[in-house]
Amino acid sequence: MARMTRHYAYGLDIGDLDVVVVDDSKPMQAILRSTLLSFRVRRVRTFDTAETALEMMRLDPPNFVITDWRMKPTSGLALLRTLRQRKMAPLCFLPVVVCTAHGTRTLIDRVLRDGAQHVVAKPLSPSGLYDRLMWTLRDGRQLVMGDDGRYVIEGVADTLDEKARKWQQIGIEREIVAPKSGARRDLAATAQKKDAGAARNGFATVRPKRPQPAA
Repeated sequence: MARMTRHYAYGLDIGDLDVVVVDDSKPMQAILRSTLLSFRVRRVRTFDTAETALEMMRLDPPNFVITDWRMKPTSGLALLRTLRQRKMAPLCFLPVVVCTAHGTRTLIDRVLRDGAQHVVAKPLSPSGLYDRLMWTLRDGRQLVMGDDGRYVIEGVADTLDEKARKWQQIGIEREIVAPKSGARRDLAATAQKKDAGAARNGFATVRPKRPQPAA
């Protein structure tokens, strides 16, 4: 990797933001516009498609992008990957926040690896969006050129890989500790036989109740 720089909104005040919103839902555009203007950002422009947004951003670059993930014909992820191409300079250095109602771990992992500063879950809350914006303005992580000619955020891939290894290890440990379903059935059947025999002999085995999870 070579050439490193911070995103273009780093260190700005929220009142300096010129935000492009890309969402194929008119109601969501209205919500985001109203919310952003309540934060007193400098300007908000909304677009229905990634293609229209890209065309206008080339003519008049913003300094912040908020895009929906699930759009047609071009998704928010495809828009992000296009923006991060070196040939898209200066747009390749814009901070990008992706909004989605389908925030699975796989999706979040993919979006962050491709260079988004944040993933925000829908339905959006004004306070949550404000926190993400302010965090991004203070985010000093470098954008670095990847081998595929796209910029990504330095250190993100390593952090996500480490988290994935931890989750994998937790899964392995759970498999070791927890008996398989067939083994659990065999243990239960054996216990029932013992109880039946004990009852015939005039006494019963009392097993402790399984502890209930804390509320």
